[in-house]
Amino acid sequence: MDQRRLAALVRWDDIGLGQFELHVPMFDRPVDFVLFPADGAESAVTQGMARTVEDVLRLEPAALATIESLLWEECLFSFQVADYGVDIEPGETSLQAHLREFGVASPQDAWRKARLTEIHISDGHAARFAQIKFDTVANNLIGVIVKDGRIVDDDDDGTHLGWFESDERHAHKRRQKTLK
Repeated sequence: MDQRRLAALVRWDDIGLGQFELHVPMFDRPVDFVLFPADGAESAVTQGMARTVEDVLRLEPAALATIESLLWEECLFSFQVADYGVDIEPGETSLQAHLREFGVASPQDAWRKARLTEIHISDGHAARFAQIKFDTVANNLIGVIVKDGRIVDDDDDGTHLGWFESDERHAHKRRQKTLK
């Protein structure tokens, strides 16, 4: 996206965050965006922000399968490390009971029951980072991380993106370690 065109769309708030709405082809709908300038930087659209917005706009519809997979992984992880108070029927594991109670049996179900909230564009890193924010079926706010135009992982809201500079699957590895 052209930096000047993006700058014309952005409304800066009193805490220095830029907000605008754009149609995202992958989702086939308008989505709210929030721009986060680098620490200490002025509230202005940078070339990096414009390129990162373009990265998101260029994500192919086929990337939805990756998002579905990440939302499914988050669902399985959440239901294995937390108890949402479901009743376990005879012969069921806790995970099976949670999946039954929440009505999810596949990555497509996890996608269908998640709610896309907004997309964050973070400036000030060596890589270009966006986070596609979702409220998940397990009622967690997560960000699907887009690094330099590729979906690489997901993590909790507020994650430190610097971890993903050197290890694109940082959060996935942390979750797997927790489950062991």
